[in-house]
Amino acid sequence: MEQVIPQSKVGNKSAAYRRMGWFMAVILVLVLCAAGSLAWFNINMAETSLKQDVERRLQFTAQNKANALSLWFNSMQNQANRLISADLFRLFASEVNGLGNDLSPLLKASGDSPSGNDDLSQLASQLPLMKNLLQEFISYSGFLRARITNADAQTYLSTDVTPPALSLEQQQGIRQAVESGKLGILPVRKTSNGLVLDLVVPIFAPQYVENRSEKPVATLLLSLMVSSRLGETIDTAKGENSFGVTHVFQIVGTKLQDLLPLSADIQNLPDWQLGQSDSLPFGIRGGEAGSPDEVYSIGVKVPELPWLVVQEVPVAAALKPFLAQRNAIVIWAVIAVVVVLLALLAVWWWLVGRNARNVSAELLQLYQISNQQKQLLDGINSALVDGIVLTDKGGMVQYANQAFARMVGRSDEELVGMDCAAIFGYDTALRLYKQLDVAIQSEQSFMFKDVMWLQSKKYHYQITCSPYRNESGVITGTVSVFRDITQLVDAQERNQRMVRQTIAAFMHAIEAVDPYLGGQSSYMANLGGDLVKTLGLSEEDESTVRTAASLSQIGKMQLPRELLTKPGAFTPEERQAMERHVEYARETLKNINFELPVVEAISQMNEFMDGSGYPEKLHGDEIGICGRILSVANTFCALIRPRSYRNAKSVDVALNILESESAKYDQHVVHALREYLKTPAGEKFVRSLADENA
Repeated sequence: MEQVIPQSKVGNKSAAYRRMGWFMAVILVLVLCAAGSLAWFNINMAETSLKQDVERRLQFTAQNKANALSLWFNSMQNQANRLISADLFRLFASEVNGLGNDLSPLLKASGDSPSGNDDLSQLASQLPLMKNLLQEFISYSGFLRARITNADAQTYLSTDVTPPALSLEQQQGIRQAVESGKLGILPVRKTSNGLVLDLVVPIFAPQYVENRSEKPVATLLLSLMVSSRLGETIDTAKGENSFGVTHVFQIVGTKLQDLLPLSADIQNLPDWQLGQSDSLPFGIRGGEAGSPDEVYSIGVKVPELPWLVVQEVPVAAALKPFLAQRNAIVIWAVIAVVVVLLALLAVWWWLVGRNARNVSAELLQLYQISNQQKQLLDGINSALVDGIVLTDKGGMVQYANQAFARMVGRSDEELVGMDCAAIFGYDTALRLYKQLDVAIQSEQSFMFKDVMWLQSKKYHYQITCSPYRNESGVITGTVSVFRDITQLVDAQERNQRMVRQTIAAFMHAIEAVDPYLGGQSSYMANLGGDLVKTLGLSEEDESTVRTAASLSQIGKMQLPRELLTKPGAFTPEERQAMERHVEYARETLKNINFELPVVEAISQMNEFMDGSGYPEKLHGDEIGICGRILSVANTFCALIRPRSYRNAKSVDVALNILESESAKYDQHVVHALREYLKTPAGEKFVRSLADENA
């Protein structure tokens, strides 16, 4: 039961006035904060609402303009589609495509009278008719010019008497349209007459043509003057249903360009960035070039076209209605604060008239509570099992509970003023001083374990050190809690001995199945454990590798003996049966709690980095580091020891085999193996194998 000593209210009338004054000041500050927060909230809500309204109106206007441009473009596209849908054009383009990439004979023959019935002459005779049809299409459709090219961007039909050479951008657009079979839209370009948009329409052969290709046989390159249409889009922004100023941007890669139809110019916009879905999200941006004013703007993508309709309005003009609303909110907030201040003054005059409480009764209450808490703390302290000691920065004991005194065989009064060296001895005290210094320097609690000899007996302790601060918050020492974990450590060591004995029994049982497996598990365990150290891995990894290596062959106990000792190569059925030893091992060990990924390591030791291993065909990093170490150790030990079907190989030959199979074995582990074998421990390991083979 926790009791709290109330703060003293004793004092004269002036002290009470001061406390009340501070209380009223806090209330006033809270009211000011609340009024300010409420005013800020309302102002922010008003501004947010206005911004949402501006965004909605800009979005509505821009969307309407984008839809109008989309309808206009669809009408132009439909006219082009009607032209290329005519079988006359499609059949003509298909026959020209059959001439190949060299069109010079066709163009040369077009100026001569037909001299025969060959295909070239027939096609040449049709060129004037096709050109007239193309010119007639241009005259009523509204396009500026048109030409038909083959798949290699060579022009053989044009509405111009002398067609200008295709630009690199037009050639690239034609090839992309041929490759994709879809309409190509090139970036708007500026000419002396205005802004021009080029469309590349793929032409396919008729369905009835023999050996018809799925790819286009030609393209129709159409040039469309867009200055007037863009000018209409921008001018319509001045109508009654419009809001703000309209711009039309075109998207070129990741960049934006402003299309200016009135000046027939295209302006790059390096500071503008596209948002998701090729749009410009609503936000504040810089105005036109040379203008310091900021604008609210939003951009809507025109369907089917790489264009954005951008609608903008000056920030100052958009926020003008908000300013009056903000001023009204501020005035009401000031009025509310004044009213609350007057109310606080009235409460102040009422509260300052109360008398102080009875001092004697309060002091008696404080004494009783303090005495109860002291008795409670003494009872808790005597019942604690863990030793608690408070030391200063020099290691001198300032306080020790009874459990700590019993632990070191001294009285708690005797311990006060002693240092750690006098209590534990020099070596133990030196270790403790280092840990106490860490707690003071880091200003954090931490826990460690240590072995101590106290009263001629060995103990294991779990020690928690925490920095101790005085009333000013300055660290003056450390509080250490000693918990006796000797019985727990002894139980863990007994359990580990039992596990090691069980593993040894499994190893003998495994090796009894196949005489050539004798010692294989122990050699793998020793080599794998040393490789873990060479690679700088953790103790948990070393324990995992050693335990897994010792039990790695357990699944082979369930395989037929004649399969294990077969001198020749395995048939596919025998190999499949042999590979089931991993499944048997997992089934045997699944209910054993190793507290380590032992079963996982055993399951992965037969996997290869290229996925050709078994049983799961794992690749690369899907195989744990313990499995990769066991794979190298298992193969190396197997190679340098004899088998029923071969003699033992030398260490160099075994290493060369592992290095040559770089796709199967982790070469980082193989390199660590080679380096390990150069060490005294590695040489001793090789000698032990050589003595066994001899």
